[in-house]
Amino acid sequence: MNYLASLPNFSSLTWSIVLDYAIKAAIIIVAFLVLSLVINFSLKGLAKILNKRQVRNPFIGFIISITKIVSYVILVLIVLGFLNINTAPLLAVLGTFGLALGLALKDHMSNLASGILIILNKQFGIGDYIGCTNVAGSVEIIELFSTKLITFDNKAVFVPNSLFTQNAVINYSREDMRRVDLKIGVAYSVNVESVKKSIESIVANNEKILHEPAYFVGLTDFGDSSVNFAVRVWTKTKDYWDVYFYINEAIKKEFEKQNIEIPFPQMDIHMKEK
Repeated sequence: MNYLASLPNFSSLTWSIVLDYAIKAAIIIVAFLVLSLVINFSLKGLAKILNKRQVRNPFIGFIISITKIVSYVILVLIVLGFLNINTAPLLAVLGTFGLALGLALKDHMSNLASGILIILNKQFGIGDYIGCTNVAGSVEIIELFSTKLITFDNKAVFVPNSLFTQNAVINYSREDMRRVDLKIGVAYSVNVESVKKSIESIVANNEKILHEPAYFVGLTDFGDSSVNFAVRVWTKTKDYWDVYFYINEAIKKEFEKQNIEIPFPQMDIHMKEK
């Protein structure tokens, strides 16, 4: 009897182990559910941000999917760490797989990362007219790996996103105002003041030309065949081309009315007799 009394109570020991694992399992399940809710809530917030920044739906879906996969991989690693399971082999496999995938899709990943940076940095948006290197056009779609531009003559140009992060981008639509710069040449025989007054009267009579900042008309340089005037006026970005064409046409008509000569390149040849 004394020998049996000295044996450990296997029943109580078993229940203690079961209870310990049950508590851990409950904690893991609760933590998993809570973190899953946090991930889903964060993904919905990310989707709203991308929608506000006019990102196309396929782009949003791709970003959300990648973010979701990465988030759940991290969540699984956290759970395995809580269970005291060695995650080093798994991390090594994931690292090797990621490296191989990155090398295989290097150019595509570069374009994808560039597309994400374009959206986050707000370099340009849908409808903006932009220029980069030798391409220019209105932004129609920002896709996963490229951006679709529509040129003035209605051509579709698909530009790799990495081009915009590796080169200077000119956004012609970003600011509310733009300055129209023109260079007007007249003959040397023409009176400077009469030319200035003629141009200033044209500028002052167009309601699309802003008074602030003030316009400028002045003689800038002496060319081979003409005296050159600079005309600089400010207008709203949407009215840029209307003002540009108006000034050119109005100056031509006014100069014809005032008999102000617009010279063409010419050369005087002097013959020397022997």
